[in-house]
Amino acid sequence: MLTQNGAGDINASFVNTETLAQCQQKALMVEGVFEASKIPVIESRCVKSALQFSEFGHAANSSMIRNFYLMYLDNESLQISAMPDWYTCMDQARSGVKQGRVYCSSSIQSLK
Repeated sequence: MLTQNGAGDINASFVNTETLAQCQQKALMVEGVFEASKIPVIESRCVKSALQFSEFGHAANSSMIRNFYLMYLDNESLQISAMPDWYTCMDQARSGVKQGRVYCSSSIQSLK
């Protein structure tokens, strides 16, 4: 799920589930929490993937380690690439030649 904070930054939240139904149920619940908190949800997807992320949690403060991900989305697919930092992510997003929506996102979650 991609959300946008007050500064306009895109934040990514990932949840690993066993089934598509579990993912859809969690997505509805989490979307409701964000929307009730007036946090815009930019994208929400349930996709089958071999990627595994660390457990979701809220950032306790702004100094927590952030992970950066370049994300390409179209109507059929989602591609996620870990980036070393925000500037590299933004450079890759600007130079991308792929069709669809491109986001640089940050997350406290890391790829396992």
